[in-house]
Amino acid sequence: MRNIIFAVAVACVVAGCATKPIEQTSVRFLHWSVSHFGDGTCSVASIPESEGKGMAAKYVKFLDSVDADVVGITAYSEDFTTNGSIKASTALFKGYEKSVGPAKGDVCNAIFFKAAKASKIEEKDVFFESHFEDTYYKAVKLNVLGAPVWFVQTHLDSNTYLAGHHKDREEQMKKLIEDFGDESHVVIAGDFRVGVRVPGKRCFPAPEEYKVFEEAGFELVNLFGTGTYPVESPIQPLDNIIVKGVGISEVRFLEADHLSDHLAISCTLTIYDGK
Repeated sequence: MRNIIFAVAVACVVAGCATKPIEQTSVRFLHWSVSHFGDGTCSVASIPESEGKGMAAKYVKFLDSVDADVVGITAYSEDFTTNGSIKASTALFKGYEKSVGPAKGDVCNAIFFKAAKASKIEEKDVFFESHFEDTYYKAVKLNVLGAPVWFVQTHLDSNTYLAGHHKDREEQMKKLIEDFGDESHVVIAGDFRVGVRVPGKRCFPAPEEYKVFEEAGFELVNLFGTGTYPVESPIQPLDNIIVKGVGISEVRFLEADHLSDHLAISCTLTIYDGK
């Protein structure tokens, strides 16, 4: 497997870094926009049944190489093959518990976690009030070896150039901050779509849009606006992991052998006791 890895060593990035880490709460996290297993074809997988087992083995090989305890997936489809004969949750995420949100066109968010490291406390799906697409976030509160942590997976709106929708993405970010800004331990991941998309022209990257999270006391895993899309020439920093009350280390951007048109992001998360 050809993995292009950009390693970024990040020291403790939690506000109030002197806080003491809770014992044994470091977990490996992976965020990945899989493009519905269709390489950009939105809600329909492009993998025929005849190639299903071979392609599933490639995805499993990549996922096993990361060995994440919690996995956040954007642009997910339960149907791994075009006819639905192979299901992604059982073929790719064997050994994981799942929490999958509703499929709404190009939008479907899912969170998988290993029962040995985490157990579900509660979950919710919240659709954004300001939107053009049917965008929402899937949130799961997990007990991670004794520490309660919200894991949030989302896919924001890209149509900010349309009349009446210029501020949709900004409002969606503010909604995430409003809903999770007072929580002690939060991990928000997804395809944030940052950038200005002009009809007939390319999307112009705008990593400065993430500053609204920093101003609210969150920290960015994709701190330097590293491009995650398109995988052939990643210049748009669409993907990010945004945390609060959590330490970040061992950050990697992974090509995953062209199994998606987005790079994946993996990192080690350490939950801190803010008391």
